[in-house]
Amino acid sequence: MGIPDKIHFRNLRGDIFGGLTAAIVSLPLALAFALASGASSSPQ
Repeated sequence: MGIPDKIHFRNLRGDIFGGLTAAIVSLPLALAFALASGASSSPQ
């Protein structure tokens, strides 16, 4: 009917690699946006 019908273990490896790739790309991008916006890690 919904999402549970579309989940298959044969797709699990690709889903894991896709999730890791997205995490590896998005974390440095988020840090770059934070630095470009003037966010600072040290309180002033």
